[in-house]
Amino acid sequence: MAHPTLTYLVTNPGVLFHPDERITLRSAAPADTVVRYLVNGRLVRVLLTDTPLPAYGHVYGADLRAYL
Repeated sequence: MAHPTLTYLVTNPGVLFHPDERITLRSAAPADTVVRYLVNGRLVRVLLTDTPLPAYGHVYGADLRAYL
């Protein structure tokens, strides 16, 4: 069965970008998957989590991992 497309918010943007930068993405990949994502012209790796972020509605957390 296919996974639903969810919205994710990067919780640690300061690792590679300005700490106040809001990086969101949508993906149908399951939690604990690392996906590639283009942010400000930079291809990065993002770990999708199953941690809900209630303050942002139906959004889940994601963590920047590294450049590609």
